[in-house]
Amino acid sequence: MTLVRFYNPEMFASKRYNGFDLNNFFRTSNNLNEVNRNYPAVNIIEEPERYRIEVAAPGYSKDDFKVNIENDVLKISVDKEKNKVEDENFTRCEFYNGSFERSFVVGKTIDINKIDARYENGILTITLSKKEEAKPQQPRSISIS
Repeated sequence: MTLVRFYNPEMFASKRYNGFDLNNFFRTSNNLNEVNRNYPAVNIIEEPERYRIEVAAPGYSKDDFKVNIENDVLKISVDKEKNKVEDENFTRCEFYNGSFERSFVVGKTIDINKIDARYENGILTITLSKKEEAKPQQPRSISIS
């Protein structure tokens, strides 16, 4: 793993109080947050029999999601207008609730007829079963002739 040192020259020029940046407290966004606001975070877990993809997407209903697979690419998408909250004066708004699309190359090891999805407590969980030849095999003895 490679560690990359973060350096922001503005950090040293701003007024700080006990390490807290007073100049940036009410800033509505910065470049790092803008990148992450366009789609939800994802966990991908490999298990012996399957892969599990967890998408953190609170504020949606299960009918908002479209999950498709085509040409070994799994696509998760939501086509929804971003909710505008009237009569609210946000100083910072990081909850994302608009449209997004995520794509994952799943390869030839996935059985596309055994993919399940469920949405519960703000997490969309997609289970992708592995094909038999991709699952771990039990050790066996091979006789020598």
